[in-house]
Order: sequence, then C-alpha cells, then structure tokens
Amino acid sequence: MERKKVFFVLHYLAGGGTERVVVRILHSLDRARFHPFLVVFQKKGVFLSELPQDVQVFDLDRYGSGGRFVWIYRFAKLIRKENPDMLFSFLWFVNLVAIVARFLSRVRCRLVVSERVSIDGAREGYLEDMLRRAGIFLLYSSADRIVPNSVWMGKQLVDRFGIPPRKVVAIPNPVDIDRIEARAREAKPVIAEESTMPLVIGMGRLTPQKGFDLLIRSMTFSRFPFRLVLIGEGEDQDRLQALSLKLGVTDRVVFTGFQTNPYPSLARAAVFALSSRFEGFPNALVEAMTLGIPCVSTRCPTGPEEIITDGVDGLLVPVEDSRALAGAIDRLLSDEKLRKKIGLAGRERVREFDVPRIMRRFESLIEEAIT
Repeated sequence: MERKKVFFVLHYLAGGGTERVVVRILHSLDRARFHPFLVVFQKKGVFLSELPQDVQVFDLDRYGSGGRFVWIYRFAKLIRKENPDMLFSFLWFVNLVAIVARFLSRVRCRLVVSERVSIDGAREGYLEDMLRRAGIFLLYSSADRIVPNSVWMGKQLVDRFGIPPRKVVAIPNPVDIDRIEARAREAKPVIAEESTMPLVIGMGRLTPQKGFDLLIRSMTFSRFPFRLVLIGEGEDQDRLQALSLKLGVTDRVVFTGFQTNPYPSLARAAVFALSSRFEGFPNALVEAMTLGIPCVSTRCPTGPEEIITDGVDGLLVPVEDSRALAGAIDRLLSDEKLRKKIGLAGRERVREFDVPRIMRRFESLIEEAIT
C-alpha cells in the first residue's frame, strides 16, 4: 500500500504546547500508512532538535525573509511541486495561509486545520483579533476538517462561526505518559534544595494569557507560605519579577527559564497551579497530573473543565480570582490525604489522553479525510 504524503504546517518550532504536540505526532504517526513532512514559515525554535530524523523539513524562509504574502506564494509553489495528499496546519494564522495557498496551488489535496486556543479568550490586538475572526468565518468552511483540541472550542466554531458540524472533529492533545515518567527520573531538578517550604509550580510561556500575575498575587492571600516556581520564558518575565518585588514575595518566587526537560522539577511539586485566562487544551496541566501532582486550575475557556472533575481529580476555581487560587492551594497544602487522593485520581484520569489512544484518533481522521 502506498503511503499517504502528509504535510504538517507550523509557523516555527517555538517552545509552546502546540509545537510540542506536533513534534509528538510526528514521532508517533504510523510510518506504514503515512509519510510525514514538516513545513515551517521559519526554521527556528527550541523543538528543532527534537524532530524525528526521518521527517524532511521545508523552510519557506530559506531563500530570504518573507512575510505572509511571500509565505503564501512559496507554499502554493511547494504544494504544486510536491503534490501532497494532505495539509494539516496548526494555529489560526498558519491555517489561513494554508487555506489560501492550497487554493492558489490548484492541487486537489485535502486540508485539515487545527484550532488550539479559545476563540473567546485570545486577544492579540484589535486588528489581529478581527483578522482571526473574519478568517475563521469566511475561510474555515473550505477546509475538509477542522480539529479543535476541546469539545467546547468545537461548539464555538459551530455556534458562533457557522462551521458545518460534520466538519468539526475535537481531538485532545496526546500525552506521552511513559516518556514523561522516564524523563522525570533522568536528570536532576533545576530547583535548589535550600527551602523547607512546599513547592507550588506553574509552567508555560510567560505571557498575560497564562495568568502568572494572578498566581504571584495569590501568595499574599495564602495562609500557608509556599515557594512558587515558574518554569518557562516569555515577554512577561520582567513585569512578573517587578510584581513579585512590589508584593514583597520576590524571595519566594523562582524563574527557571525554559527547560527542555522540566519533569524532574515538576515531580517535586506539592501542588501544580494553572492560572490561565484562556487555553485550548493545557498540556502542562495534564503533564503534572501524569506525575501524580495534585492540581489547581482556573475554569478558563477551554480545556480544564474537560480534564478535571472538581474535587475528584483536581480543584477548579474562577478565572481572574487570586483569592480563590490561594484558597484552593491552601486546601491542598493543609490536607495530605486530599493531596494523595487527588494526585492518584489525576494520574488515572490522564490515561484517557495517552499517545497510542489519541494517535488512533488522529490517524483515523487523516485516513478518513484523504479517502
């Protein structure tokens, strides 16, 4: 049987959740049925070194710096030359480029676009936000399938943007449980042992979306002093450091920067806290649950309420509420029995998202869309 040629499409390989998911898919995709390639607008990013060796990368910026119109032209030209069976793009801007490039190429390949962040939550500036919404409304229906990573987001696409329900297939992010558990044992944590305080860890890009300012503010409301460790990098770091200094908690807040392997540090947490204002499907939350860490999360759109059952395998609190975050963290820090119960239940819950199970859904989607 001839393998199907599938182009996965990203802007670049930054250290975000979407890029991590695509790398995971590239590693796991059945090579007997599919021949994966990666198309990037810019060949850069921390995950370049983690790509499978058998995956060819097409760099649309190879012949000089481009922009959206140059990328569309080069991508259309690449599609005509390589004649893939399918394009599978991720994130709204990349999706729009892929839709237009396929149209201009006149090649009859299938197209799957994937939305990864809540449409209501994301705010990238007025013009960018309007472009995103207009693009979804006007162009997404021309794709063969639209894949959000949460059921809630799929409902947004149908109810708010008129996407035909038959085209929307929600698939959560795959989580490599065996790899996470193995990597948690393979290196020393980057966090020093100097404190006897319990560790509360937040992980993700340091951006306003992640709400780390709310997590820092929660320290001033907590009845139990804890050490907060933030794993990640981003444009918000200076502001967050200034906030911790202003609130008098700078001696209890640690910024580790981006960690290729954050799991040894994550495994030491007493509590993991997701303070996000919006998400798609929060990888960091599921990874913490994989290691049996009891988790507190906001009820942000979208994802956490599809992962956690409040009081069973995690605790959920309102968005933008530092007092509620502090209260949930206190509840776990003060009750070892509850911590163990929620940690064990969370570990069991994430088996639903293990790579083999989720990859079967991705592979079935690709097969069905192509045929």
